[in-house]
Amino acid sequence: MFQVVLVLALAGILVLLFKKFHLVASQGGAKDGLAVKTPLSAKIQDKQKKREEALKKKLELEKALERVRSLKRKGEIEKAEKVLLKLLSLFPQRAEVFYELGLLYLEQKKYKNAISALKTAIRRDSENGFFYHALGLAYLKSKDYRRAAENFDKALHFNNKIAYRWADLALALIGLERFKEAREAIKQALEVEPHNVRYRAILESVERKIH
Repeated sequence: MFQVVLVLALAGILVLLFKKFHLVASQGGAKDGLAVKTPLSAKIQDKQKKREEALKKKLELEKALERVRSLKRKGEIEKAEKVLLKLLSLFPQRAEVFYELGLLYLEQKKYKNAISALKTAIRRDSENGFFYHALGLAYLKSKDYRRAAENFDKALHFNNKIAYRWADLALALIGLERFKEAREAIKQALEVEPHNVRYRAILESVERKIH
């Protein structure tokens, strides 16, 4: 009987030792990166991976857009357009791609295409004053002075310290024959850039129309 009790006691001690050893080994494995992933750690790693992928795509897009601008500076407009159209298929939700395409169409005097591209840019990002100003320019070139003025006004809402936004608003208002408002707008442009010869000439022209 005593021998049976002794055997059972020894068996219990061995079980306890085994559990303790297994726990220490598991902790050591965690330190060495060998532990099995928990659902929480897997979720964190997945988020980190997604952030890294998003950053990589952003850098790729910025590099591609810089190439587009470089091509435009060199006068290689057709190549720039091909790059942008490819980017649209890769990044259909990125507003800056549509914005660059709109600027390209503006330079080519394809105003309807420019308006379409820039409207899409604004739908993707409605908080960018440069998008509204570019759209205003497309309307101005199309002689749709009312829509041009509306978009220049929206651009100024985001930053009213950019002189050319006031100057372009003045041109749209001149097109609408709202000369007094145009005078005030060009005066605002001159407050930002008081020595701008072009703005001074616009002011003199508007004042002649008023008097």
